[in-house]
Amino acid sequence: MTLVNRGLTRLALKYALPLDLLKEYHDVFQENSIPIFPRKRTPKYANRIVMVSTHGYWGDPPPAGVPDTGGQTYYVLEVSKAWALRGRKVIILARWFKPYPRVETLAKNLWLVRIPAGSDEFVRKEDIYPIVPELAERAVAVSALFGAHAVMGHYADGMAVALEAGERLRVPVVVIPHSLGINKLISLGFDPYDPEVWFDMQYNFATRESFEIAALKGANFEIANTPQEPHILKDYYGYKFPHLVMPAGAGNDFFNVHRKPQTGMLSKYRLVPRKYLLYFGRFSEAKNVPGVVQVFGEARRLDPHLLEGVKLVLIGGSPEKPQPEEVSVEDHVGAAVKQFGLTENNIVRLPGQGWQTLSVLAHNCLFYVGMQMMEPFGMGVAEAMAASAPVIISRAAGITNWITDGKEAIIVNPDDPHDAAQRLIKAMKNPAGLREIASRGHELSRNTFSWQAIAGQQGEIIDSLCHGKSPPGIIDKESPPAVFGRRKNRAYHRLAPAWRGDPPVIKPNHKKAAEELLPYISEEIMHSRRREERVVVALGGESGAGKTEIAEYLRFLLRREKMWGVTIAGDAFFRLAPPENHRARLKAYSEGKLDQYLGPSEVDLRQLDSILHRAVQRDVTEVFVPSDCRKLSSRRYTNVPVGLTGMEIIFVDLTYSLLLKNATLKIFLESDYEDRINEVKERNLSRDPDQDFGFILKVLEIEHRVIRKLKKEAHIVVTKDYEVKSARVK
Repeated sequence: MTLVNRGLTRLALKYALPLDLLKEYHDVFQENSIPIFPRKRTPKYANRIVMVSTHGYWGDPPPAGVPDTGGQTYYVLEVSKAWALRGRKVIILARWFKPYPRVETLAKNLWLVRIPAGSDEFVRKEDIYPIVPELAERAVAVSALFGAHAVMGHYADGMAVALEAGERLRVPVVVIPHSLGINKLISLGFDPYDPEVWFDMQYNFATRESFEIAALKGANFEIANTPQEPHILKDYYGYKFPHLVMPAGAGNDFFNVHRKPQTGMLSKYRLVPRKYLLYFGRFSEAKNVPGVVQVFGEARRLDPHLLEGVKLVLIGGSPEKPQPEEVSVEDHVGAAVKQFGLTENNIVRLPGQGWQTLSVLAHNCLFYVGMQMMEPFGMGVAEAMAASAPVIISRAAGITNWITDGKEAIIVNPDDPHDAAQRLIKAMKNPAGLREIASRGHELSRNTFSWQAIAGQQGEIIDSLCHGKSPPGIIDKESPPAVFGRRKNRAYHRLAPAWRGDPPVIKPNHKKAAEELLPYISEEIMHSRRREERVVVALGGESGAGKTEIAEYLRFLLRREKMWGVTIAGDAFFRLAPPENHRARLKAYSEGKLDQYLGPSEVDLRQLDSILHRAVQRDVTEVFVPSDCRKLSSRRYTNVPVGLTGMEIIFVDLTYSLLLKNATLKIFLESDYEDRINEVKERNLSRDPDQDFGFILKVLEIEHRVIRKLKKEAHIVVTKDYEVKSARVK
């Protein structure tokens, strides 16, 4: 065996990786001159970092006008470039699809490695979750060969992949959600307590949330992009994670524009330096663009001489083909224009522009004005300050958390354009003071909102975590030091249905049953509170009866009553992994002993009962369970953490769960495989097209006979029509 093969074999054993996969990436590394580093000890600095951002298109610059490619891609690229310039070696991991190359060298010390999973076609981010395990397996291989000192994950899919790599390599994991599903859901006007929106197939919020929360629980540290993000995690989920709020960076064009002001560009728009106010950004209701017009109109009315010749430049939206929300905004802008008697000579209206144009317009403007009613951060403000523009900004913008009113910018009430106009006029009458505000705003932006500053701060965080220390500037002082140093038992994502490979497909009948069961379960939770215990609800019945689906829908129904639950998948407690158990059944079948083999003895009910005995106690915050992953040849995991903080109910979906001693409430789902033979056939053959379906039918026939005998153990029975037929206390 060669030295290389011995090294790869050692890595394969150490990190539970297929040797062929390591050999594949060893060749990829060699062909593209990516250095292979055996990681031997904790470094003083994290010199080898893997950035995981798996969805979307990739390149330098990121391609424009394609799905799932924008702010996040640019963010990962710019931070990685800044690290590479400082001598850190960085691999960006993205998903491969046609026609892109597997590897690109983006700069010295920086490589883009595209890893294949699923098909060779583009997959939108809402549909990427079923292939996350495949992406993660390859991410572990790349990270192991690279000798990664730390892994950073971006968005729900990238965070789960990063956590798997960090768990297997025992290195720190930092996560950046970029956009939480709950925030997106609310911003679309949906009710977060309505279970229907969580299972909407267009957005796939439930699956996204399962990976988001799992990654946040398992990571050593979170970097939030907006001040609101940590608050909504605490207010909605009850979770508090160690974090820093760190916004996206302003592009280099805005910082460098003072070297080449390019004032000649202004003539194209009939503008004169320092004789126009500027707004650029989305034309959404929350941005309150009509409020910007009102500030301009009020200032002209209050001091027409001072504002003589001053124009207002509005950049954004799609003036020729506006979206529905933009139509409403344009109507309100038109009303404000009419209210103050403004004309085309006073207002310049432009569609969205590139950064180079925006930077020139910002650098030469009299003021950038933002009157947002709601703004998580306010990227336009950071960019305007980077270009040395004086800024008037709404107090509702998240960026004001870093700004002192009157020092780096002027902060105003978005509901009071008159007062904002008065402050604008006062500032215009003090040119020296205005220059000071612009100068301090530029300094703040360079020190806080530049990619170099952001990369520097993130590098310090990762360096601290490599040594198990609290990162500098941490907000959550209450976080235990163990969080920063932990290297194992972090893989909460291995319990997510999408990871296990059997996500629930919830149908109207499942919803009907869940709605009818809800009062019984809510009542049981109220009783358990008095006992200071958790409720354990066991759902039993044939394979395909709807146990998982009803349990999942119930979990989201309970949120309406501010009751939170978790599901433990009973299938993972089978004594043998699915392929081994299948072979054992085939052997018993061939020997005529299938009736003797099939049944509760296949499952380690004692282990499950022991776990539930602990989990039912409210002072127990975490238990460990087995889990598996069908996508990775039914890989089995032994100690997967289940977080129980804030949980009042535990659902167990398992064929024989009614035999559990520590179940508070037992629900039996009546079912007969013969009534849904086509559905059963489709489900089983989709998993394994080559299987002997006659054998499967024999298994279902025997299981049916065994399971129907358990009905007598039930407290509640759900009929074949998904109605609650009876409820009794045993």
